Amino acid sequence: MTNFLIELLLPLTLLLATLLLVRKYIVQHLGVEVSYKFWIIVPVGLLCYLVPLPWQPVDIITASQIQHYIITPAKQLKQPLNSSWMMWTWLVCSFSILFIGLISHLRFTKKLKLTAVDDDLIKIKTPAALVVFKSAQTYSPMLIGLINQKLVIPENFAHIYNQDQQNLILEHEICHFDRHDIYWNFIALTCVALFWFHPLVWIAYFAFRQDQELSCDQVVLARKQLSSKINYSKALLVTAEHAPPLAFAQLSFAHFYFNQYGDKQMMFERIKQIKINKQATKLGMAVVVATSVTMLSALSYAGNLGSDAAKKYRTAPKAIESVIPVHRVEPKYPLKAATENIEGSVVLKFDVNANGNVDNVEVVKGMPAYVFDRVAVTALKQWKYKTSTKGASNNLVQLDFRLDEDSALESANLIEKIKVIQ
Repeated sequence: MTNFLIELLLPLTLLLATLLLVRKYIVQHLGVEVSYKFWIIVPVGLLCYLVPLPWQPVDIITASQIQHYIITPAKQLKQPLNSSWMMWTWLVCSFSILFIGLISHLRFTKKLKLTAVDDDLIKIKTPAALVVFKSAQTYSPMLIGLINQKLVIPENFAHIYNQDQQNLILEHEICHFDRHDIYWNFIALTCVALFWFHPLVWIAYFAFRQDQELSCDQVVLARKQLSSKINYSKALLVTAEHAPPLAFAQLSFAHFYFNQYGDKQMMFERIKQIKINKQATKLGMAVVVATSVTMLSALSYAGNLGSDAAKKYRTAPKAIESVIPVHRVEPKYPLKAATENIEGSVVLKFDVNANGNVDNVEVVKGMPAYVFDRVAVTALKQWKYKTSTKGASNNLVQLDFRLDEDSALESANLIEKIKVIQ
């Protein structure tokens, strides 16, 4: 798994760096709604990098010559890559991020103590699937729940906001609901958990959340009068006044982060964007679409060039490389053979599946017969190879069992070579 993530680091870094660099330009010239939608290029770009297109070569491992490895009683086989500690570190941190986020959300939801809202309090039409509740434990309207989403408003909602502000705030939350932003946030948080070690991922996550709120503001105020825009800005300031010093980060109208300074900065940015209210032009959208297509095509091409299949595709057939394991387990030298000073070799035939695991191990020939077969088969079944699209079949490996690396016994090729002439 860690190898898979490492392989994605380069395209992910290029995507995030590009988006963060052009984000300010897009917001200024095309509007925050376009900037928010532009984030879809990250998951799509990674898929294009991983998935080969029909006209591109497929990642297939091809075997050619027999691989030889020497096994001695005293020395372990050198492993080209032993990333178990990396995998466990990554796994623990990723699980911790998701676990803490889940527990925090469940604890916060439990403290809300939701009660039903009178129908006459809500003056605008809400989606049939969205039920409205109120709570004394929240300071801002928000959406909660992944399966059955609920719209929660503060208990004093009707007292701190005028009617126009109430309608605008509810439209903001309904915009989140209609766009399924909760699910997009879950996907974004999952990406953070997977790539927690990458600083650009954290920066991009908060930029994504900011664009999400700003774009909702733009959608709500797109066709509103100036008085509504002023009312909306005042509602943001009222919400900031009623916020606690440390507010929990929810998908809410306030959209607070983790400190009061960040809250104020976010509010100022939202009010600034309300004043600008930049709308996208057809020319600007055409530039964004052309740029996106170019980036996705380049990522798809680069992903296939980086694969073994692409290298095979660009080289002559005689230069095909053999399958090389990324993780090897040393066979245990049989105690009886070591005591009796017996040396020998075993040739094994095996398949590698798409996940890089070894299947269908068979002994082709052993010398001496049956002395090293069992330990060789047991060890080979634990070897790991690089993941691929179709794996590789009928691979050959020869394990030479030597009492010492300076053994006088020469390594012989146990596969018979038959020359056919016309």
